[in-house]
Amino acid sequence: MKIRNIARSGTRAVTNASIALLLAGLAGPLLAQEAAPAQPVPEPEILVDSSILDRAMDVIGEKYRESAQVQQQLTRLADSAGSTYEEFKRANDALESLLVLNAGFRKSISIQEENIATLDESIASVEEVTRNIPLLMEKMLAAIEEFIELDYPFQLEERRGRVEFARNAIDNPDVSIAEKFRQVLVMYQNETAYGRTIETYGDTIEIEGETRDVNIVRIGRVALIFQTTDRQETRAWDNRARQWVELPAGEYRAAVQSAIRVAGQLDAPRVIDLPVLAPENAQ
Repeated sequence: MKIRNIARSGTRAVTNASIALLLAGLAGPLLAQEAAPAQPVPEPEILVDSSILDRAMDVIGEKYRESAQVQQQLTRLADSAGSTYEEFKRANDALESLLVLNAGFRKSISIQEENIATLDESIASVEEVTRNIPLLMEKMLAAIEEFIELDYPFQLEERRGRVEFARNAIDNPDVSIAEKFRQVLVMYQNETAYGRTIETYGDTIEIEGETRDVNIVRIGRVALIFQTTDRQETRAWDNRARQWVELPAGEYRAAVQSAIRVAGQLDAPRVIDLPVLAPENAQ
């Protein structure tokens, strides 16, 4: 069988593959004819219009192009969805961090509000405290001044000078309330320290109308003893009688000398027998 391809204006040659698609529909009749007894039949000529095939191929190509465009769009959408999900995860993590930080700030603000309320109460009571502090300081000064006069008579000039300094500070309008009160507390701290320390120093004492150069040793507030520079006389202070009492030279001369050397850090500390008055009964 011969097939003639008739080309018209505006048409192009049909490929063998395209012709095969069109001939598939003719396969049935031809097979039927082949089943019949063979008879000499002249080969028919099949005329194919190539423009129909061209339009079919154009439609198929257009569908392929549309499918490719749709696939590209789907790919872009998938990429965009993945990027959006990652942005959402980052934003969600940032939100959780901000929530934790915000909770911490709320707790800090609550504590600060409580502190502010406490400060407001303190500020409200400052005026009353300011009125009472001067009176308290005057009482403290009077008490320490009386105590010094009734205490063992050691370093009297220095101790009285501290009282006078504190009193001048209290009377000075340029000194703040805090500094005035600090001066009084420092004076009390110094007086308290005398009860747990020992010291020795030289002084001049009038004994029975005669001025004597002596070395004084103080043992806390339990003993105050002096010995003349020539070591011929040793006396201890009797705070009840408010006078110096002479000690037996043979019994305490060496002991007092040793105490003076230990207090002056000339000898190593050791146990020394010294006269100590018995404590008074509490009234």
